[in-house]
Amino acid sequence: MADGQKRRMHTVPEGYLEAFAVHDPARRSAGIWRFDRTSGQSKMLGVGQSEVEKDFYTVFRDGNPDTGIEDIFCGIEGDFCKARNALLERTPLLKEHRTALARFIAAQLLRTPRFFQLMQDGLDAEGISYERDDLKGAMLVLIDRWIPRLARMSAVLAYNDTGLPLLTCDNPAVMWKKNGDSFICGGVDQYDPELVISCPITPALAFVAYQTHESLQAVHAERHDIPRAERVPGTFVSHVDGGTLPELEVKRLNQICISNAHRYVYASYSDKPLLRFLQNRFFGSPAPVRSRDLQPIGSPVAIAKATRPLQCSGHFSGS
Repeated sequence: MADGQKRRMHTVPEGYLEAFAVHDPARRSAGIWRFDRTSGQSKMLGVGQSEVEKDFYTVFRDGNPDTGIEDIFCGIEGDFCKARNALLERTPLLKEHRTALARFIAAQLLRTPRFFQLMQDGLDAEGISYERDDLKGAMLVLIDRWIPRLARMSAVLAYNDTGLPLLTCDNPAVMWKKNGDSFICGGVDQYDPELVISCPITPALAFVAYQTHESLQAVHAERHDIPRAERVPGTFVSHVDGGTLPELEVKRLNQICISNAHRYVYASYSDKPLLRFLQNRFFGSPAPVRSRDLQPIGSPVAIAKATRPLQCSGHFSGS
């Protein structure tokens, strides 16, 4: 970098993308197929070259970089990779694995440039002054609040045993809901009774969580004005089921994932059927816009004309 500072953080963790990498013996390092919404181009890159937004979480204190947030995210990603490896081996899901998975999904829901821009937009609209570095710290608080919400949802670890791999993107964790025979990826928040959260973990495994009465009740009952040390702890049962995805559901989850992509889709392969799929649903289409947004998800500078929630046709019957 021009100022000599090392930039380590990025929106999509390298450890996460490694699961979607193509381990080509001819390459010195693992590569991944990256598909570009804007140009329609596809090419294989090194996993370490596929970062989306470098230098987004660097916080400066008294003119010097503070790596505290980076270290926290590195810990979240490291714990997630351990949990992912255990899940692929289909071993019993331990508490630390469930917690690591929830922390990672929560972080991927919120640690995007678009969410950061949303916080800025909201504070600007209310005339509240703030420091950018303070907002980055606030993201950690919001991520922390999402962990028990996810734990109270009904979760499914959906294994993909088909010949069609799952795709991922630069916004892999998606908030969506059913809308008849279609689904909505925009305008959905934690208060929606039909909220579904999904995230591909590897080409052969996806995490899907459904809103429950308990999870919705817990969100409405949150009291942010009460210090954490003074809150009365509660107990709840966390439900995590296992299942196998038929090919139709793999296609639906891929469609939901790419519908939430800002610019890039990642995959462990590239063939004509995949390129046709992306050509019809991804290449050249605008980045998604939530109903409350003024700009595309993931882009704090681009301007979008669309103002309605993104809707995509297709059946999705659940896992």
